[in-house]
Formats: sequence, C-alpha cells, structure tokens
Amino acid sequence: PLRDVYKETVAGTSARGADAEADDRAERAIATSAKDLAEHEFAVSNVLNSLRAHGSDFRSTGPYPLRLPNLWHLASDVSGALSDGSSALDLVAALHPTAAVAGSPTETAMALIAELEPFDRGRYAGPVGWIDANGDGEWAVALRCARFDGDTVTAYAGAGIVAGSVPERELAETALKFRPIVEALRSR
Repeated sequence: PLRDVYKETVAGTSARGADAEADDRAERAIATSAKDLAEHEFAVSNVLNSLRAHGSDFRSTGPYPLRLPNLWHLASDVSGALSDGSSALDLVAALHPTAAVAGSPTETAMALIAELEPFDRGRYAGPVGWIDANGDGEWAVALRCARFDGDTVTAYAGAGIVAGSVPERELAETALKFRPIVEALRSR
C-alpha cells in the first residue's frame, strides 16, 4: 500500500514581467497579493482536509512563487503519511474534483456549475496520471488541456474565483493560461 504522499498545490496566478525588473515586481506582487494568497489558502486547505481522512501528519510548506514560462503561480508542497492502506486511486477519488476548480461545498458548487455553465467541461480538471500494481502512482489535474475532434479543437483553462476577484482580470488570466496551448497548436 501507498505510504507517503507528496502533492504540489498550485493556486494564484499572475503574468510574468516583460523584462527582469518587471518580472521581479510581478513575483513580489503575487507573493503579497491578498486575493491570490486567499485563493491559494483555499486550495491548500481543501487538499489537507481531503487527505487527512487517509492518514496523519499532513502539512504544507509554502506558499512560494513558482515561475513558469509565461506566468507566476503560488505553490505549496503538501506531504504526509498514509495510515489506512489507501492506493493512489483512493486519493484521486478523495481529491477530485478539487475545490480550486469546482468550489466548495462540492455538491452544491457542482450543481450550480451544471446550471450556469453553457457547456460540458468534459475532461477539463479531471485527474491524469498512472498507477502501478502496488497502488503507487502520480496524478495531476488537467487544468490546461485540449480535445481534438476531427478539425475541431476545444481548449480548456480557467481561473479560481474568490472574494476580491475582478471579472476582467480573471478573463485576462484565463487568456494567459491559454497561451501555451495556442502556441503549441500554431507550431503544428
């Protein structure tokens, strides 16, 4: 059975700077943003609460700025020990759907999403990974993904909406998250 768990939790996003000085400012801004820190804490708390039912001594370190090619995220490392013999699939079931994407409480939020969103999310935000014969595995959330159907490509990305979210900024953040998908498709 699986014994140790490690999960990098990512929530809170901002654009990279156009040059080194602007990038340093962008890194400092996300590290001190009340809105992004609250969004991140929400995600980390959800992960910890989901995992604590399966073991002990779960803790997080962070948040810290995580530099990606086109954006900054806030990230925290969550780790702990399992005590109930859970497999990687048991943990996927406990963590999916993540509150960072679905909201909380999960059942109420999912019902509201189904009512308000004009499309089916399909595989967006679903678990992607592997599991071996021992029940060990690695999983991630498909937060930026695309589906190919003949000549049609449907790309998915989103933003975490919390108190303090500004709709225009969240839309710009979503466009920023689409950029790697669009660039990858242009190179085809």
